[in-house]
Amino acid sequence: MKIFNVGYKYSNYYLIDAGQYCLAIYIGWPGTMNDYGRQLRPTGKRVQDINYLIVTHFHVDHAGLVQELKDKGVKFVLFDVQIRNVTQMETMIQKKMSYKPINLDDNIIITLPESRKFLQSIGLSGEVIHTPGHSDDSITVFLDSGDAFIGDLQPEHQIMEDDIISKNSWFRLKKLGVKSVHPGHGHSFEV
Repeated sequence: MKIFNVGYKYSNYYLIDAGQYCLAIYIGWPGTMNDYGRQLRPTGKRVQDINYLIVTHFHVDHAGLVQELKDKGVKFVLFDVQIRNVTQMETMIQKKMSYKPINLDDNIIITLPESRKFLQSIGLSGEVIHTPGHSDDSITVFLDSGDAFIGDLQPEHQIMEDDIISKNSWFRLKKLGVKSVHPGHGHSFEV
């Protein structure tokens, strides 16, 4: 397994090459497909080589290119805890920028308990867990290697004392054995 950060415009986007399959985690701003393609070049992969996409939460900087990627043949994995947030994001951004709405009829919709089986089917050992804090639809892709793709969940040392929701999300991650954290912004770090 190889993990690449293919981010741009102050956001991180990750590509996990699991051998037979490639999984993208997070995807960029609307209209930035060319930027994303350029960032993939050093990995030796192209957009057409990506099989699946997961986004950790529905904010435009992490989910703005979903439909554009789907149009290139990438299968979008949508978790049941996230579905209602798609519409919330789209309501906020359609009036402000050129954005292609996500077709909700052709996604792979799964529950969090089904995530381990799905990841296993694409050559990865891990699971997806609900980690609210930044937003109520936030999820983390946690691999058994200890790698965690947390989206915009605040690093634990930056959480306000009264933010019990984020603290509980970190408690769950630590209980799983998180070692390397790959955030949506900033540098990856060790726990």
